[in-house]
Amino acid sequence: MIRQIVIASAFVLGSCIAIAPKAFAGGTVNVPFGGAVTAACSFSGSPGSGTLANPTPYSLSSLLGGSPGSASVQCTGATGNLTITGVTKTAGPSLTSPTYTATAIGGAVNVAYAAGASTPGIVLPGLAVPLTVNMDVVDTAALPAGTYAFTVDMTVTP
Repeated sequence: MIRQIVIASAFVLGSCIAIAPKAFAGGTVNVPFGGAVTAACSFSGSPGSGTLANPTPYSLSSLLGGSPGSASVQCTGATGNLTITGVTKTAGPSLTSPTYTATAIGGAVNVAYAAGASTPGIVLPGLAVPLTVNMDVVDTAALPAGTYAFTVDMTVTP
């Protein structure tokens, strides 16, 4: 009797499994995404001030006795071009006929400014590049006593 119950139970269980509904995939789908990277370049953080020494009666220099300034530049999405657009005197006595030079150097970036022209530097996209900025001013006459201030003006474009 037990044997007949076991056989009957196995038959009923087998029937249930055989007629159970099967799951089928209803198809596949590809969900599209899109985006754009805009090329951009900028200076990050605050620039650091440099100091100028007076190594000769005709000059002020961050390289000869002074200390460099600093800045940080970064480009994303494209290679950038860094130029020094000029040196601006913001305070101090009048100069007779000054000549300004400036440099911005950091990593692969090497930019020079002399005689009113800049040799641009390439800024590769990626991490911020710390720059060491130096400047000199030489005048045709001895510099008058006073407190001078200058800015090295830089531009970066993608």
